[in-house]
Amino acid sequence: MTSVSFYKLAGDQQVALSLACQLIQKSLKQNKQVLCLVSDNAVAQQLDEKLWGFQATAFVPHALGVDNAPVAISVDKEPGEHHQVLINLQAQIPTWFSRFDRVVEIIYSQPEYEQSKRDNFKFYQERGYALSFHDLSTTFVS
Repeated sequence: MTSVSFYKLAGDQQVALSLACQLIQKSLKQNKQVLCLVSDNAVAQQLDEKLWGFQATAFVPHALGVDNAPVAISVDKEPGEHHQVLINLQAQIPTWFSRFDRVVEIIYSQPEYEQSKRDNFKFYQERGYALSFHDLSTTFVS
């Protein structure tokens, strides 16, 4: 069954993208493919740029769209071939989330977005998914 992790941050979407970069790198070290689902093409471009400059000593193989790259950044309504790690930076839960081994929901400070993530937590909880919650609001700095 899919496990779901929530990460709460203080800060805006840019802080969330920085955390996504760290989580992507950690997943790659574990030989996991990652699909980052983002809200729009502008956010996809921002995450793409962050991954290129994330660490001077690291290379994060990634691509825009749902191809078979180890890390895919997508706004698409379909996951392609991915099934290991989903980092959901959209407000809503995709209907196909349960095909993934792990789902990561990142919460940042924006009232409507925070409420949608609360609703997502309740959705997963009511259906019996294994949940974890990490409050990084006082410790994570991008």
